[in-house]
Amino acid sequence: MPSIKHLDSDVVNKIAAGEVVQRPASALKELVENSIDAGSTKIDINILDSGKTLIEVSDNGKGMSKDDLELCYLKHTTSKISNQEDLFKLTTKGFRGEAISSICSVSKFKISSSDFDNLRNVLSIENGKIINSYEESGLKGTTISVSNLFYNVPARRKFLKSDNVELRHLVNEFIRISIPHHDVSFSFKHNGNLLYLLNPSNLKERIVRIFGNNINNKLVEISESTEIGKISGFIFKSEFLNKSRKNQFLFVNNRYIKSSYLNHSISKAYEGLIKPEYNPGYFIFFEIPEDSIDINVHPTKTEVKFENESSLYAILNSSVRHSLGKFNVIPNIDFSDDINLSNLSSESNIKPPNISFSSDFNPFSDIEVNIDDGNEKNDDRLFNSNLNNISENSNFNNAHDYFSISDKYIVTKTKSNLILINIKRARYRVLYERFLTEISSEHNNSQKLMFPIVLNFDREELAILNEIKIQLSHIGFDFLTFGEEKIEINGINPLFETQKINLLFNEFIENKILEVPSSSSSINDHLSVLMAKSKSLKSKAILNYSEQEELVNQLFACKKPELCPDGKITFHTLTNDVIEKFFK
Repeated sequence: MPSIKHLDSDVVNKIAAGEVVQRPASALKELVENSIDAGSTKIDINILDSGKTLIEVSDNGKGMSKDDLELCYLKHTTSKISNQEDLFKLTTKGFRGEAISSICSVSKFKISSSDFDNLRNVLSIENGKIINSYEESGLKGTTISVSNLFYNVPARRKFLKSDNVELRHLVNEFIRISIPHHDVSFSFKHNGNLLYLLNPSNLKERIVRIFGNNINNKLVEISESTEIGKISGFIFKSEFLNKSRKNQFLFVNNRYIKSSYLNHSISKAYEGLIKPEYNPGYFIFFEIPEDSIDINVHPTKTEVKFENESSLYAILNSSVRHSLGKFNVIPNIDFSDDINLSNLSSESNIKPPNISFSSDFNPFSDIEVNIDDGNEKNDDRLFNSNLNNISENSNFNNAHDYFSISDKYIVTKTKSNLILINIKRARYRVLYERFLTEISSEHNNSQKLMFPIVLNFDREELAILNEIKIQLSHIGFDFLTFGEEKIEINGINPLFETQKINLLFNEFIENKILEVPSSSSSINDHLSVLMAKSKSLKSKAILNYSEQEELVNQLFACKKPELCPDGKITFHTLTNDVIEKFFK
């Protein structure tokens, strides 16, 4: 009997679904793109429990007849292509005929649609099979409900991330679709709360509506037309960039893509304007003939092959540089002004150098050198003199048990050993355990501010800060959210200076605090690491004797003094045996 067998169709569908539907955000992307392809001008999204309980998308597109409805959930059924040649001139978001089939096989699926007003056909599908069908009143368009995603694939459901993380993925997919389709009205609700309401607008208005008014003055327009295609959109001014990559959006024919190659082209254009660890931000659109690109690389369709990739790289780099220079982001050198040569000295006015020396000087005369006969007395004097010089020019003080080397290390001693301590790592460990203790004990050590600090953030950033608000309050940061884009900070941890609070809060966001496991202890740990690292790197470099002593005592009072939170060694012990080896 052969060991190779045909897999059951149900198993095949679940395997295929894993390629298309990896998490709730994948399902949302496919459903919204179908609504776009249907010519919708209004799309409403309703999410429950970050998509684990419900993903519902309603549109006013062209809808489907009853016959089309009964075919749409079957594998490789589509209205968007009909032959092989169509793959090279795609104008729709979807084309494989896999999305609906894949979603149906791993969820409880309900679809209601009509291609004319007043009457809708409804199908309920589970495990890829119709379990109910009926008619109901309704307007032209389609509504799809995806309930209990991965209910029949426990392993996949088990490995979904926390609600906060899955919601962020949902929001990211929504943003990637809503930016290029700014002529479409969108609403996005989560657990009954309206997160986004976007009316039809131009591109810049859509970007500002999503990311907040604070972004408005940070953008520089980019526009270039060539034989290969058209480039348009916006790039960030160099002074508003940071370490995060979150504001990087590339679109080809209104389809969001990822391309490290093109991102490198943009980064090269900013070279010399930003720090190496900083990243450019952009919303860049390419309009390229469909027959010169291949988007049929992966089911997610975010990977694209270009026919003229190297040319596109050069054009993009040049366009970004041109826009930065045009808007005075790169300083221009003005060669139009005449150079005034009248102020320059003429050759006749140049004086010869004035050189003076003694007439008695003879560089070839003999030089008398008095060399003392060596004796023990002179040797002792020389040795003692060298010791005195070393003592005078070093940080070592014989009266103390501590001294520093290059303001980077502290040397101290025990009864029989020397200990070499890395100052930055020691601070990092001490601050980390201090912050972790304060957060875990819910101890509010807050310094109230006479004048509150007001900071601007976009909606996604505000959502992150609100999720960690309780933990931040335990370590002294008290803030309130007002409006859609602002927070007001009324209290801070006394260790931090008010002028650096904005940087600290941005570090919380840039380090994706919500990507850590959802348990409170994990978030507390991650917060403590971020704060300790931020504070230790910005602490003063030079320590006096009492500060050195205090740091050493604090370090060895820690639970794990031997390692900093990043797992690097904080100190080395030099035993007598090790020291003796130096002199063998």
